[in-house]
Amino acid sequence: MKKAAPRKPAKAPATTATNTWMIHEKALKEFERGVGLLQKQSYSEAIERFQAIVGSFPQEKELTDRAQVYLRICQNVLERKEPQPRKPEDFFYFGVIKANEANYDEAVKFLEKALQANPKDEKVHYVMASTLAAKGDRREALDHLREAIELNAANRIYARNDPDFEPIRDDDNFQNLIHPEEV
Repeated sequence: MKKAAPRKPAKAPATTATNTWMIHEKALKEFERGVGLLQKQSYSEAIERFQAIVGSFPQEKELTDRAQVYLRICQNVLERKEPQPRKPEDFFYFGVIKANEANYDEAVKFLEKALQANPKDEKVHYVMASTLAAKGDRREALDHLREAIELNAANRIYARNDPDFEPIRDDDNFQNLIHPEEV
């Protein structure tokens, strides 16, 4: 009787290698999305991407380790509190920063605190005037500009060319303040 030839062990299906590669590719794409969002400073969205990597791809040790580092960075940025002003001049500078960011309500709050500390600071009155003008508060803007000019006549010249006063430039009271010689 003839012996049957020993069977050759079957090769492992190629699908395991393919699946591993596909998992790696998915994890890598998710990581790239997270890094892209981090670079765009979309920290909340980046956190979601990095959490998805950590939770869904535990077999990708190196990638999950990196994702955890970026996750902590995003969380720290989001939890970071803005420094709080302590001195009157700090309130002024914070007001300027907020005005430049077009966050006029916050700017006014900081500038009001600066004025409480030093009601005769012409710089604060001038920035308050330009902020209120941008915000659309004509009457208050003109009051602060008038005060700034009374404290330092050079503010009249600055206001003539300052684009921040564009919203109230057509106001007769504004024109009378910056061109008193024509009244």
